[in-house]
Amino acid sequence: MDHQDVRKAAYSVVDVETTGLDPTSGGVVEVACLRVERGVVVDRFASLVHPGRDIPACASAVHGIYDRDVFDAPPIEALRARLLMLTAGSAVVAHNARFDLGFLPFLSARPVICSMRLALHLVDASTYRNDALRQLLGITMPPGHGPNHRALADAEVTAAVLAELLHRYAMGPFPQSIAGMIATIAKPARLGRFAFGVHRGTPVGAIPTSYLRWILAEGFDDWPDVRATADYELQRRAASKSA
Repeated sequence: MDHQDVRKAAYSVVDVETTGLDPTSGGVVEVACLRVERGVVVDRFASLVHPGRDIPACASAVHGIYDRDVFDAPPIEALRARLLMLTAGSAVVAHNARFDLGFLPFLSARPVICSMRLALHLVDASTYRNDALRQLLGITMPPGHGPNHRALADAEVTAAVLAELLHRYAMGPFPQSIAGMIATIAKPARLGRFAFGVHRGTPVGAIPTSYLRWILAEGFDDWPDVRATADYELQRRAASKSA
C-alpha cells in the first residue's frame, strides 16, 4: 500500500462527530466512512454512536446530535470491525486527521493522510477549514447534500476536496507514492498567508520584516508551518538584498 501510486490507490475518508475535543475524555456520537477507488465512491457507511457519556450542550449546538438521538446507538467498539473492513487495503483520510484518528485509534495502523495538511502544501488559502476549501476550489456538492458538522456530509466534502488535491499533487514535483505523499505533507508547509494576528490574510511577501522576526523570536514551536514560512521569507529577503 505504501508504495502504491497516489492516482491508483484506494482511500477511505472518515469523519467523526464527538462530545468534545479531547479523545481521552470525550466520545464519538457519529461516524462516517467513504471508500474511494480511482475517484469513485464504491462504498459508504454512517452511524450514530453511543458515546458512553452525556453529550454536552455546547457539542450538540455544533452537530445537532442529542442524547436522545444516540440512546439506542451502538458504541464505537461495536463498529470497529465494519470500519476495519471498509478501510482494508486503503489509505485513511481525514480533514485534521490527528483529531479524527484520536477518536478512532484502531485505524491508525493504516497509512494516514491528513487532507488539511495536504491542502497546506498545495493551496494558498486564508483558512483551511473543510467547507471553506471546497468553496475556494470551486466544488459544488450535489442536491440533497447534508448539513455541515454531520459525519457523512463532512466526509463527502472531504472526499470531494481530496479529489482536487490529489489531481494537483499528481501534477506537481512530488514523490508519487502514498508513502512519499505522507512524508511530504509531514514536513512544514510554506504558507502563502497567515490565518491569525494583525496581518491575517496578508500575502507573506507583504508582511513587515519585523513581524516575521517576532514570529521566530516567539518560537511558535507548536505551529511549525508558520515558523518555517517566516524563516524562509526572511532568508529570501536577505538573499535578495545581497544579490
